[in-house]
Amino acid sequence: MTSRFGPFTGGRLLLLASLCLNVALGAYVGAQWLQPEWAPKNAATPIRLIERVATRLPPDDAEILRRNFQARQTEMQPLQEAYVAALMKTLRLTGQAELDKPALEAAIKDAREKRIKIGDAVIDTFIETLEQISTKGRRQLVGGMFR
Repeated sequence: MTSRFGPFTGGRLLLLASLCLNVALGAYVGAQWLQPEWAPKNAATPIRLIERVATRLPPDDAEILRRNFQARQTEMQPLQEAYVAALMKTLRLTGQAELDKPALEAAIKDAREKRIKIGDAVIDTFIETLEQISTKGRRQLVGGMFR
């Protein structure tokens, strides 16, 4: 039994469907291949943490946190760039044909030290902010656990 839909037979419909699927997959693979190399640009981004914390604060206190963070941006930006560069180095070493374990371990240690420096700058921002915000804001930050 042959099914017909106008000039198309079942076999021709399958061929057309297969061609459409191949075009779609080819377009997807081509788009992925042409994209720039993945880079951890937002890795350990302090602004994401700041914004998450700010949502837990009253508006005035959230503004103080954002202002204190902005004041430290010139200090944090080079730290963030150095951290991303260190991460990229670990990725390059990981992708080499011959794994250089000592170099990889050193690169990971370097990236960890750079991440710690960013963390210290963020902690300094939070300590400065905690001195300036309201008691209500501090209590909201800890979820009202300590009243």
